[in-house]
Amino acid sequence: MKFLWQDLRYALRGLRKSPGFAAAAIATLALGIGANAAIFALVDRVLLRALPIRDPQRLVLFRSPGPRQGHAWSDGDDASSLSYPLYRDLQEPATRAFDGLIGELPFDASVATRGETERAAGELVTGNYFGVLGVAPALGRVFGADDDRTPGAHPVAVLSHGYWERRFGGDASVLDRPLVINGQSLTVIGVAAGSFAGIQAGRPADVFVPMMMKPQMTPFWNGLDDPKDYWLQIVGRLKPGVSIAEAERSLAPAYRALLEDLLPRMTGWDDVRKKEFLNKKIELLPGARGRLVLQQGVRKPLVSLMGLVFLVLMIACSNLAGLLAARGAARQREYGIRLAIGAGRAQLLRQSVVECLVFSLAGGALGLLLASWVLNALQSALPAGAELRQVAAQIDPRVLGFGALVSVLAGVLFGVGPAYRAARLDPARTLRGQGRGSTSPGREALRFRSGLVTAQVALTLVLLVAAGLFAQSLRNLGRVDLGLKTTNVLSFTVSPALIGYPADRTMALGRRLTEDLRALPGVRTVTAAQIATLTGNDSGGGIVPDGPPPPRDLSYSRRNRIGPDYFVTLGIPLRAGRAIAWTDDANAPKVAVVNESFVRRFFPGQSALGRRFGIGQDAKPDIEIVGIAADSKGSDVDEEPTPYAYLPYLQNPKLSELTFYLRSAQDPVGLAQAIREAVRRLDPQLPVEDLKTLSAQVRESLLTRRLTMLLSVSFAALAALLAAIGIYGVLAFAVAQRRREIGVRMALGAAPAAVRDLILREVARFLLVGAAIGLPAAYALARVVQSILFGVPAADLPVFAAGIALMAAVALLAGYLPARRAARIDPLEALRND
Repeated sequence: MKFLWQDLRYALRGLRKSPGFAAAAIATLALGIGANAAIFALVDRVLLRALPIRDPQRLVLFRSPGPRQGHAWSDGDDASSLSYPLYRDLQEPATRAFDGLIGELPFDASVATRGETERAAGELVTGNYFGVLGVAPALGRVFGADDDRTPGAHPVAVLSHGYWERRFGGDASVLDRPLVINGQSLTVIGVAAGSFAGIQAGRPADVFVPMMMKPQMTPFWNGLDDPKDYWLQIVGRLKPGVSIAEAERSLAPAYRALLEDLLPRMTGWDDVRKKEFLNKKIELLPGARGRLVLQQGVRKPLVSLMGLVFLVLMIACSNLAGLLAARGAARQREYGIRLAIGAGRAQLLRQSVVECLVFSLAGGALGLLLASWVLNALQSALPAGAELRQVAAQIDPRVLGFGALVSVLAGVLFGVGPAYRAARLDPARTLRGQGRGSTSPGREALRFRSGLVTAQVALTLVLLVAAGLFAQSLRNLGRVDLGLKTTNVLSFTVSPALIGYPADRTMALGRRLTEDLRALPGVRTVTAAQIATLTGNDSGGGIVPDGPPPPRDLSYSRRNRIGPDYFVTLGIPLRAGRAIAWTDDANAPKVAVVNESFVRRFFPGQSALGRRFGIGQDAKPDIEIVGIAADSKGSDVDEEPTPYAYLPYLQNPKLSELTFYLRSAQDPVGLAQAIREAVRRLDPQLPVEDLKTLSAQVRESLLTRRLTMLLSVSFAALAALLAAIGIYGVLAFAVAQRRREIGVRMALGAAPAAVRDLILREVARFLLVGAAIGLPAAYALARVVQSILFGVPAADLPVFAAGIALMAAVALLAGYLPARRAARIDPLEALRND
């Protein structure tokens, strides 16, 4: 320990004597480690972090892929949505392998308290939810079995700790206080402990409500007693020592029996379909990280970014190794003297490694500060409701540990090589070589740094190509024909059902609010729809046309409930027939407008106007097609054309919310306050949600892709900067090492231009060798990420050519100053000094 302290003091003293070297090494590492720590913080929160509960590794998620009939609700994986009767029937057979099964359903909550109403994230949970998960209360109590027995009889709620602090300021008097949630008065009985906010990253729950209150929380949709209504997410806790495979086998007989009991209710199926139904299995997935909904959309982009930022770290570490090699070459006389007077080689090696660790740790600390700044900038740039913002990535102990580990590894792995070369110097030869000419260690350091720079060029080329591919993908998405016009359109959502409106009152509100909004200055048209466009949400089901049925796997169609002027407001061309009108209400025959893909799928080569169809497996074709609209994007910008049916919201007996669209003569943002006042005049308790332009909604729908592109471009720019520094450093070092040679050449008549070309040829060599390595690696990376690109082939020649051109420009700019300096060397002065 005494020797380590001595080495540490010596290292600090040496760094104080070389502030330029220390600053360059620390800054280089800080850039690499900071970028890695920032992305790791996101990856850790989204992909790696286990739930903050007791023994999360024993949790499993239930799935049952295969055919089904009835209603299904899903926020990601349809196979994970199961029925509540199934959950109830599995309780007994699950006791052999599980300590308990829980069920949950996210729902939108309108919370009214202290005269204010706001939107919150609710979660319906079974009575054993907190007990099975092992989540204790921070205040009051959590649910028990007695709080979840009888439908509608348990008006209680538990708040998450974050919502309690954010909404109620951590006031303990919130206990036993009533909250009006979705029009139902519930009593707060407790606050969940710590950071637990549900089992789904990206959607932290604010308030938990017993499952038996579902009829009140989702008034137009019960489903507690229907085995053909699939909406419940089931999570189990395995008994100690029980594997997932064993648990699946233990449930198989009981699940098969339940399917046999349910089979008679599945109508219209042939024998093959029935066999497929009976062969369905319960699949169990590891649930330590909770329900992976957000992860499905961001896993590949985040993993890709982590790989790209790792390349940035490699470039930074290569620069660090190059700096150390140059420093070792400059200090060879010092090392030779110390070895000559008795210093041991192990001591010299140890001191060099300790010195390297000092500035690598300093670089890591600075990098973590940089990562914190980057994360804050990312969080503030994301929309308030973005799921990535909800994960609240930050510099926590896990990220600190990651930064420390990377710093130590960088210091040791990339510092030992130069330190070892310094420790194995021959002191006699070194001291003899300190007169004229270049030394052997200097040439060795130059060769070593040249190899590092070649690697940097190859890695930077990979990053430039990757950034180009992501940028081209986003550009292609920006050029997609949406089939609608987004300019001068403002949208907002109201959810009357959450404050107790029945369907008929919601319809009346939609008609009245449409009239009031149309009267606002500058507003041209107004419409409303049940499902907001380009938000990733959709609804759909099987279609039964009044002609030959399509194949079973082609019977699906999306659908939406819309109001009058929908197509003119959103700029969707109407190809034939008429649009939805106010007369298409509950007293009128059922009608629909369908898109061109719908006609091609269900009425190929025929006129669809006047034809009929039904929705659902057993439905009768009782909906008349009165219009045909052009194809347009409904859920996502990159979706393929799909059959779509537009039905009147005035004919929906379960209408619960509406998204309004206003098209104005100019920028509609100025209408925001007038819109809020119009809604407030109709009902002061009705919140206005998601008020934004349709153009902003399109940008938000591309948020993950845009973020991926911006970060990849940033990493490529950072890599190019580091590579430029590396090329400049190597060439400057080479010029210094070859000063006598250059002086001789110029004394013998070499022109300055020839000397300049001599140095620039080194740049060409770096580029050629780096490209030979980097281009195949870039193509391999393009093949890996192609699944998250849009309209970009892996071998996109313009992108690869642009990457090569940018790398060449960076290299030439970095090499120009050393080349010019070499061309200006005075041969007499160079020979006299040597």
